[in-house]
Amino acid sequence: MANYDFSTLNDRDLEELARDILSTKLGLDFQSFKPGPDKGIDLRFATINDENEIIVQVKHLLGSGVIALKSILKTEELPKVVTLNPKRYIVVTSLSLSPQDKESIKNTFSPYILSTQDILGKNDLNNFLRNNPNIEEQHFKLWLSSSNIFKRILKNGVKARSEFHADKIKKQIKLFVPNKAHNNAVKILNTNNFILITGAPGIGKSTLANMLTYQLLAKDFELIYVREITEAEDLIITGRKQVFYFDDFLGSITLDLKSSRNADSAIVNFIDMIKNDSQKKLILTCRTTLLNQAKQTSEKINDSKIDIAKHEVHIKDYRNIDKAKILYNHIYISQLSIEQKHIFFKDIFYWQVIKHKNYNPRVIEYFTDNDRIESDKPYATTVIDFLNKPSLIWEKPFTKQISLSARLLLTSLYSLGSRFILFENRLKEVFSARLDYEVKNNNFVKQGDDYEAVIKETVGMFINRIIKEKNTVEYSFFNPSIEDFLYDYFTRNKDEYLTHLRSANSFEQFKGRITTTYIKDSKQILFSEKKLVTQLLEIFISKAPHLSGYGDNDLNYIIILIRLFAWDSIGSMVHDRINSLNLKILGWTDRENLIEILSYMAEHDLTNCIDQLDDLILILSKYMESHHQIESFSKLISKYNIYGNAIENSKSSNNEYYDQIKVNIEESWNKNIDQYIKQSYNLSSITTKEELIKVVTKRKEEANNIIRAINISSSSAVDNYEFNYEQQLETNRSAMSSKKITIDNFQESHDPINEIIEVNRLFNSNDVDEWDDLPF
Repeated sequence: MANYDFSTLNDRDLEELARDILSTKLGLDFQSFKPGPDKGIDLRFATINDENEIIVQVKHLLGSGVIALKSILKTEELPKVVTLNPKRYIVVTSLSLSPQDKESIKNTFSPYILSTQDILGKNDLNNFLRNNPNIEEQHFKLWLSSSNIFKRILKNGVKARSEFHADKIKKQIKLFVPNKAHNNAVKILNTNNFILITGAPGIGKSTLANMLTYQLLAKDFELIYVREITEAEDLIITGRKQVFYFDDFLGSITLDLKSSRNADSAIVNFIDMIKNDSQKKLILTCRTTLLNQAKQTSEKINDSKIDIAKHEVHIKDYRNIDKAKILYNHIYISQLSIEQKHIFFKDIFYWQVIKHKNYNPRVIEYFTDNDRIESDKPYATTVIDFLNKPSLIWEKPFTKQISLSARLLLTSLYSLGSRFILFENRLKEVFSARLDYEVKNNNFVKQGDDYEAVIKETVGMFINRIIKEKNTVEYSFFNPSIEDFLYDYFTRNKDEYLTHLRSANSFEQFKGRITTTYIKDSKQILFSEKKLVTQLLEIFISKAPHLSGYGDNDLNYIIILIRLFAWDSIGSMVHDRINSLNLKILGWTDRENLIEILSYMAEHDLTNCIDQLDDLILILSKYMESHHQIESFSKLISKYNIYGNAIENSKSSNNEYYDQIKVNIEESWNKNIDQYIKQSYNLSSITTKEELIKVVTKRKEEANNIIRAINISSSSAVDNYEFNYEQQLETNRSAMSSKKITIDNFQESHDPINEIIEVNRLFNSNDVDEWDDLPF
């Protein structure tokens, strides 16, 4: 049942709603009135004999109250009505009106208001919407914020991501402008069950993805917010409506494409599972450059059909009227002063913004945010500066508007950047070490609980703080553009980053963010000058004994040495450390590190430096928790003869060693064969047993090929595996027979006959007369 307070609408939205309601209620064609010097008209019904047959005034005075409404109507609008002399005058407001209020307003405008029926308040609007749901559905800002729909959005979203809270969702609904990009995205998602949204930074990818997600949550989908694709595989539940949302997904897994995680296979297989299930949706976002880079890196992604559901958001998708509405919405809900807001309405300044070559929704967001504006220069200059140089979005806040402690926290968070979830305890440790360094070397004075203070200073502006189950806290940057800025900043200020590394206490700080070798399109800070490389090595060697990290410290130590430095500088250190390894069980990170180390040693013909080569191969063959790990081990053995020969030769020279590797492989397949088979490409779309048998048989043969590449002939775990064909067929048929759930396009305004007039009208200008008052 409709019971809106209309707070998600701006004044223009309410005007459009009033037009639709009155046109339906009275059976007349009301038009928005082109502004002119006389003003005083929001909507008008004209006849041949009288162009002012009916005039409508719409007032959206949330927070002002009925007394203010009556005062404005009497002092500002009544003189205009007398001049216009309409046959009928109608007042529409979002405020609640009592019968006495209506009678008072009617008397003020006598004889133009014919009866109190021509005064529509909040309750009247809601009553009409209850009886005319088609009108309600045409105004997405209304129905998305209706109590029932909004409760569904919060219920289905909050478990997955704590930032899916009421204030943020309402703000995004208020700001969103339906356009071609949204309509195209809806078609793609409805057709394919998944969508990959690409585009340049700040173009509106996440906003579009969020709106699609809200629409699905309103349809009772459960949100699964994905950080790693393996998470999604574990959380998929047959028969349940689920939407998987993976924001900036290639930004998170670019390194994985070259690692033992086989992320490319996992992504392609997961998409295949989703697209054939009517109860599932998948929303991916990434920057266009990263998608192109991933295609070059991964044959599987390049050969996949991921482009079928790709929608690239371009600035050309935004008409001038769309750009104008985005700007208007941001101004409307902002905390800018009246004087600052007025800047956009004077001298048609809004056209300078709309037509600027660097127009970008993110830039609009930032120059309408009071916290980012410098008070020592004219606001119009600030706006143009942001547009001329979008990098100022983060440059000024980072260098001038936050405390030194806050900058150190952001640098600490940045230095830990990787695919791993960053928990609070790790960030606290690194930040504390950085402060201690400043105290010792630069006379920094701590101020009580610096950590809590800078978290309050930076959350919401620079970083996200997500509280998960069991009160664990995770941190990430507010959006990828902050990481892009910090990369550019530290590329220009490498000495400053070296200073940060002198306070490091984690191996991760020497991994993902820095390199000594040029890599095209890499967002790693390049230390290629000999002097800087020497400094970097000295810093790492001095800090290494005090570093900790994910996985085995010795493996982390070796990985950093071989990634960053030439062999003639590190050979003896690697030799000593690799031959002192004492590994028992390998986690994901340890396994990846060891495979990378062995690959490096083989490629550089350095395996003669490894005294315990057989032991390292044996430990790699143990306790593999995923078929991806088995495949990675197989690739290592088959790619480098030195490792393949070690297993092959053991058949005759060391039968016990060979048998142990066979047992390890057998145990790993016992645990993983079912998952491996069920992730067969297109398995979920098959409806006949014969076709299913073909696919499963082929998949088992592929598993045996992986085994043979390890120089082992076969595996009984694979050969004797029995697939439940009937259960899979039933699952497939059930998923396909379920009614496909779709979402609707938001009603997009038609291309205006004259876009210039429409934009000018939005900003209360007719390009002839200059008005001094704001429209709201």
